[in-house]
Amino acid sequence: MGFVTIVVWFAASLIFILGPIILIHELGHFWAAKRSGVRVEEFGIGYPPRMITLAGQEGSLVINDIPMVIPGRLRLPLGLARGQRVEALVKAEQPGPYRIQRLAFAPDHLPEDAFPSYEDTEKGRIYRGTLTSYEPSTQYTLNWIPFGGFTRMTGEEDPSDPRSLSAQSKRARLLVLAAGSLANLLAAFLLLTAGYVFGHPERFYVRVSEVIPGSAAEAAGILPEDVITEINGAPAESETPFDAQERLRSAISASAGQPLTLTILRDGTPLAIVAVPSRAEDGYGFLGIGMLDIEAPGGPTFYSIPRAAASALGDMGDVILSVAQLPRLLIQGDVAPQDVQPTSVVGINEIVTISLQESLRNNRPWYALNTAAMVSLALGLTNLLPLPALDGGRIVFVLIEAIRGRRIRPEVEASIHFAGMVILLALLAVVMVRDIVNPVLPWEILNQ
Repeated sequence: MGFVTIVVWFAASLIFILGPIILIHELGHFWAAKRSGVRVEEFGIGYPPRMITLAGQEGSLVINDIPMVIPGRLRLPLGLARGQRVEALVKAEQPGPYRIQRLAFAPDHLPEDAFPSYEDTEKGRIYRGTLTSYEPSTQYTLNWIPFGGFTRMTGEEDPSDPRSLSAQSKRARLLVLAAGSLANLLAAFLLLTAGYVFGHPERFYVRVSEVIPGSAAEAAGILPEDVITEINGAPAESETPFDAQERLRSAISASAGQPLTLTILRDGTPLAIVAVPSRAEDGYGFLGIGMLDIEAPGGPTFYSIPRAAASALGDMGDVILSVAQLPRLLIQGDVAPQDVQPTSVVGINEIVTISLQESLRNNRPWYALNTAAMVSLALGLTNLLPLPALDGGRIVFVLIEAIRGRRIRPEVEASIHFAGMVILLALLAVVMVRDIVNPVLPWEILNQ
């Protein structure tokens, strides 16, 4: 049952929290593209393969000089563009423009004199020729992988089509590219505001989630579910999540081979425990416990909407400032590189799962809302990084075009983004494997 429980919790967090955050990002791109006149060929909920087409208005195309209607639910081949050779199955006897029943790329083996031509079959008439005009409507699809979504626009690097993204003005392209991240920032603000309105825990302690066998913690008699209230006689509480963990972690690191007195709360009874953290390979102390935040007694504070909004903006500003200062802190050695390692969707969703469990356990939306807000904020900021294949990398190309007065050749830009995507996917695969083998938090914690 343990493995099944972990999978269920992990899938629930992925589908109901992390997936919608990614979907919000795509909705930002979708809204901006529609506003800017960019052709959106498909907006998908989840990732392919496609399950069903939920809706779609009729579109149109012309094969040679023959106009045809594209039904709203017709599945179109990926990469369809003007100038390509296609074949369309239509009903030959119907009045008015032909309605397409099936559209596909023409087979490569057909000879040159096969274009243009038509062929009557039992199923209808097949027209073969060059696609000279193409104006599909947006298809809204539901896909089999229930996670996030995507916005498929025409021509992100190819300006040959007047309704492609690349053919729009620099201002319109900047809006479309930045809209996904802006949507995530707005979502983070709303989630944080809601968290404060529904009740913000003012003080936190550390709850022991795991005790490693053979560790100093086990030798001292520390047990899972113990709540640490004092460290060497000083209060161990904090006003913000994770600060209490950081305070305890710092005390443990500085106490290698030395007694560390902890006051714990076990089943409502305070106990004093003396532990001697072992010395790790890096010279710092190691106690051997997993840590989670838990509310201190006294209950949450319910904020008014204006105060909640101001607090949300303050939290977001603190995070953005911390990210901006990170390179300087790394160079100065104030932050260790291992403390800022990238985390894949596996590690992120593990943290989201813990937050969801804490919200349900304490009947407090704050934990899930706060974590979802931080993930949304991180997704928005990450996508603005000036790296190829990310939105920020594409924005850089638009800015370069504005400075130099002409755009970089589309094929060069496409090659750079493709190379960036390959590198990012390879890095993602490595980090994902690491997060599975050496998770951010022990997998057993999810088995609750």
